[in-house]
Amino acid sequence: MNLLNVIPVIGWIIAAVICFFIAIPVFFLWNWLAPLYLYFLPKVYLSIPFWHVFGLLWLISSLRGLLFPSISSSSSSSANADK
Repeated sequence: MNLLNVIPVIGWIIAAVICFFIAIPVFFLWNWLAPLYLYFLPKVYLSIPFWHVFGLLWLISSLRGLLFPSISSSSSSSANADK
């Protein structure tokens, strides 16, 4: 298998690990504060399971990467081209 085809999978794994660790405080804060301050929401939104929080964060990060790709290309200026 070509190494370049493996790179997106590695990025997905790294994104999943990052989302996992971000989901922990988001899960606890949401389930603690939502019933107090967002009591008007339907009951299903007041107690969200951990894996749903993780999935939502991973989906948001994936969609952000698809819709707003980072433009990181190196451009050579004319000053560097003269050398």
